[in-house]
Amino acid sequence: MSKRFENILWGIDGEIRETLNKLPTVTKQNTQEIRLRRGLPLALTVYGETVFVKKDGQTSLYPQNDLQFVSKENVENSFRKLCKNSAFAHEEELKNGYLKLDNGYRAGIFGTVNSKGNMEEVTCINIRIAREIKGVANKIAHSFRGEGWLIAGPPASGKTTFLRDFIRQISNGTGGKNYRVAVIDSRGEIGGSGENDLGLSTDVLNIKDKALGVEIALRTMFPEVIAFDEIGNLEELNQVKQSLNAGVSVITTAHIGSVSELLQRDVTRELLKSGAISRVALLSKALGGEIRVLTDREISDDCI
Repeated sequence: MSKRFENILWGIDGEIRETLNKLPTVTKQNTQEIRLRRGLPLALTVYGETVFVKKDGQTSLYPQNDLQFVSKENVENSFRKLCKNSAFAHEEELKNGYLKLDNGYRAGIFGTVNSKGNMEEVTCINIRIAREIKGVANKIAHSFRGEGWLIAGPPASGKTTFLRDFIRQISNGTGGKNYRVAVIDSRGEIGGSGENDLGLSTDVLNIKDKALGVEIALRTMFPEVIAFDEIGNLEELNQVKQSLNAGVSVITTAHIGSVSELLQRDVTRELLKSGAISRVALLSKALGGEIRVLTDREISDDCI
């Protein structure tokens, strides 16, 4: 697992990379994010918690005098590396606050945005480490019978990692049947440019427009299940309804911190009302924690 951590270090400024290389293997294996904030300490997200990195490669939960601080030059050099010296080539991504990197990695980019929506100055970079953990979806994959699922949880709870393993297992017949799965990978994070194992019966479409991707999958691939990350708008929801009409199940994810939020957000509320989703796996804050499985009826009862 530390190999995935080390695979992204090419995109980080040399001074910061040198410090990150000193981290213990166990820390590298469990790091979810690397966060560079201009003028502030180098930080990691580990098991869902923020830790600060010392100059000697050790970590601390609290500010200390010997922390590795990130300079303006560190941020700028890292940004140039991640862009491969061509920010213009990533202009549309940057307008949405991120950079799509190789092998399913993604970097969130914060800073100053001008009136045209272009990033003028970068002050913060948050690199998310793409992870593949086989077995995390065991609880629901073994009992899967073709129903629609929503994988919900707060940020950094491992929704994409969980989704990836769920797809792999149902595609390989864990529950007794090999399901044909069409994955709509809008940011390249699920399949990771072929690096991640999504099973023997899975087809991947890399396309930015998820709604269009669902339409294409329904028309051309004859899937039994369509899976994609982060349902975000009503257009995507309308395509989900089309898949339901075509007899195709949907598995997707949503940033949700509690059961009540499922019905407070327009898209997830309408998704549940559509009938496309009959089960929800509510993940805990940290991947590997408790998974609460709810039916659509239980969610309604819980929120009354």
